[in-house]
Formats: sequence, structure tokens, C-alpha cells
Amino acid sequence: MIKKVTLKDIAEDSGLSISTVSRALTRSGKISKENERLVFESAHRLNYPLAAQNTPIELRENINIALVTRHYTGEFFASLFEGFDLATERTNTRMSLISVSHRSSTPAKILASLKRRHYDAAVIFLPDYTSSDYTTMLASIPADFPVISIAPIANPVFDTITFDNYRGGHLVAQHFEELGYRNLGIVQGPFNKSEAMLRKNGFIDYIQASPQLNLVWEFNGDYSIQRGKEAYEFYKKSVVKPDAIFCSNDGTTIGFMHSAIRDGVNIPGEVAVVGFDDLPTCDLYTPTISSVHTSYELLGRKVIEVITEKLSQDSPAHQTGYMSLVPVSLTVRESSTELTRTFKNHYKSLT
Repeated sequence: MIKKVTLKDIAEDSGLSISTVSRALTRSGKISKENERLVFESAHRLNYPLAAQNTPIELRENINIALVTRHYTGEFFASLFEGFDLATERTNTRMSLISVSHRSSTPAKILASLKRRHYDAAVIFLPDYTSSDYTTMLASIPADFPVISIAPIANPVFDTITFDNYRGGHLVAQHFEELGYRNLGIVQGPFNKSEAMLRKNGFIDYIQASPQLNLVWEFNGDYSIQRGKEAYEFYKKSVVKPDAIFCSNDGTTIGFMHSAIRDGVNIPGEVAVVGFDDLPTCDLYTPTISSVHTSYELLGRKVIEVITEKLSQDSPAHQTGYMSLVPVSLTVRESSTELTRTFKNHYKSLT
């Protein structure tokens, strides 16, 4: 019969008192980091059944994090999760994707259940949520459960780490100006998504600050390929056409370019186009697509760093509503600069 390991066994093995061992294992009362380490190392050595969530973060075998979002078919969500998965390399974190798209339970109820399901923390990406929605969600989760949002809103409820969407729009307008384009246009994203408004504002603010640039064309998009196609139809009928267009995401960009190219429009000869997200398709499409690059691996690493820090603190779930921005860059390809010889020949065959 296997002998049951007791607190007394750990006390004798570690050279500490039973009361110190008890405080360490239950994370209650004051105890030095060194004594805490001795207790948990002894407990592991003696195969004492430990509660994972009571084990100090630096001594845990794994940290389980849930990435909670409305998952839809498409490259964006695949790229998002791949980036977070890559971010876990050489760490003791494990990332699981939990979609709330087709569940009967609300996102708040799903989030509230995660600690019972042995998750240590959660990352939420719910860009259509308002401050009121987040406040309701915050009230439903355990007080000691860390949550990080990666979707920006004007008045954050949860601590938020997200991309610098404003700078992304700014970079696109600067790129157009440097290439000599003067009359610019934008296919903006959904009004109810803060990142779409930030991208638009960064783009327009740069234009308004430059005496050489004019915003001559706008279209209200929704991030979909279909809406990108509709944007092209609007462009086609417009009397005043822009020299260059900023599409607020890559899906919209693909929709616009697909219809334009089928109609014989030379991109970038007649109109230059830049997207946002820099999905893998941008390198595969013809012409290749210039796009604002967002590194989901870098975002994931920053999120894991903050969650690990929160789990190391006495009050890991304390929410201050701070926002931390991850930098973006512009990946320049053919759609805004110059076609390769191969595709130039293709355009010649169309005319």
C-alpha cells in the first residue's frame, strides 16, 4: 500500500514547521519566497497532490490560457491563433482557442466557467463589445482570475494590449504621399469597432496635416470581401476618383482588387491599394498586396508576459483599464508601388 504523503512529511523533508508548510500550500498568510520554494520543491519530490492554481507561478509545470473570441472561417482568425501559439514556444504556457460563436451560453458565462475548468487566465477578443458589455462580463468572473483584452475600445474596462491601429492608418497615408499620390480614398471598417475608427482617424489626420494631400473619396465597409467588391462598384461610378485607396482590412482589399482586376483596372497604375493585417494571402495574390503588418506572435508574447506577471502578484486580477500598444509596420508590395514584369505582361494582354 502506497503511503499517503502528509504535511508532516513535507515539514520534515524541507526542515520547516508544519504551519509554514500549510501556509505555503494554501497561499495564505505571510511566508518568504525562499521558504515557499522549499515547500513546493519538497511537495513535488514527495509526490504530494498539489492544487495547480495554488502553486507559485514560477514552479508550475504549465500555465493554461484560454483565447476567447467569436471564431469565423478565414485567414484572420487562423493567423491570430497561430501567432499566439508561436508565442508560447519556450514558455510553460499552453494556449487553447475557445469560440463563443455557436454556443448557447453567453461569453460572460463561458468566461466565468474557465477557472472551474482549470484555466489560469483568459485573453478575450470581442471587438464588437461595448464598455457596458465588458462591465457586465467583469462582474461575472472570479475576482482572482486574470483577463486581458486584445480589442481596443475608447474606455477600456479590462486591461488591454492591442495594435497601434492609429499609427497603421498614419503609415499608409505617409506611404501614399512619399510615392507622389495626392488624391486619396478610404474604405473604412465597421463604425461599431474601435480599431476601424482608429485606422481611419490615423489616415485622415495625416492627410489633413499635409498641404499636398486631399481626401476625395470614402466608402463605408464592414471588413468583408463582398463589401470590398461593392466598394469597387462605387469607385467605378464615382466622378472624382482617388489615386490611391486605403482599405481598412485585407478582406476588403481583396474584394476591391478582385472586382477591379476583372474589370481591367491596372493596380497600381490607375489606382494604388493598401490593406491592413498583412495576412498570408497578401504575398500570394497577384499583384501582391501592400498591407499594414500586425505581428500576432509579438502581441501574444506581450500578453503572456503580462499574464505571467499578474499571476505572480497577490491580486492578479485587479483591472485598471490601462491600454498598451504593440507597434505596427507597413509591408510594401506591388499593389501600391510597381508590378513585376510578369504581371505587366498580363495587363498588356488584357488591353
